[in-house]
Amino acid sequence: MTLPPSIAHRSAVDLLVEPVALRDWIAQYGERHGSARFPVVSALAFKAYTWALIEIAVGKWVTERRVVDVSTSRVCVRSDSTDEPTLEFLSLHYTVLPDDPMAGEAGVAVVATEAELLDVLRRTLVDDHLAPAVEAFRALRGGGARPLWGTVAQSMGYPAATADPAFLPDRAGTVRQLLSLLPAGVDALVEIAELDEGQGWRPLLLRRTCCYAYTLPAYGQPCLTCCLLDDAGRDAVAAADQVSWRRCENCG
Repeated sequence: MTLPPSIAHRSAVDLLVEPVALRDWIAQYGERHGSARFPVVSALAFKAYTWALIEIAVGKWVTERRVVDVSTSRVCVRSDSTDEPTLEFLSLHYTVLPDDPMAGEAGVAVVATEAELLDVLRRTLVDDHLAPAVEAFRALRGGGARPLWGTVAQSMGYPAATADPAFLPDRAGTVRQLLSLLPAGVDALVEIAELDEGQGWRPLLLRRTCCYAYTLPAYGQPCLTCCLLDDAGRDAVAAADQVSWRRCENCG
């Protein structure tokens, strides 16, 4: 994964503190995806925005045990007229463990333990960006923060849930570890089940809040993880997708 410095002129913090600019960005996102209902569009735009952060920050930690700083002052989340949001760096800063080859390089901080590394991930990703994003989007769309944090919880566990088991044997344990970085109670907004897509069982995060993706023309129906489905409905979706799912007593 290459993370070059960005040529962007404004950081994400500017977007999150300017309601008019954020509302315009959300409306444009809805236009591209065929939806004009603002509460729905804002939830979908939030999902795309936060995934751009989580994919890089959590992905780096899962695959390399490195934390790249995605604080609001260091990144810009950009989107053109056709693509999903992408993350660009205004300044690039890593935190690594002492035995990492990057240790000692300019712009690289070193911590002694994996627990400290996770604390940095919590501070830079969750406290310094995801939490402000939740509040900014919630203030515009109204209602509580629970559905937005539910989206974060599912996305937070996805990189570990889909990792190669040869590389990450305890995927469910790593998902729980990542969910523990979120505010108290947010981990309860997903249930860790299991999915088999033909390559063996892996963790599957079932939502207890709705992201409204099923309302888009491209979807048209709830996905396998949707909280609107009962078990029979989930079985039907799994059969249509030619996959298998099951609840897991020991997954957490």
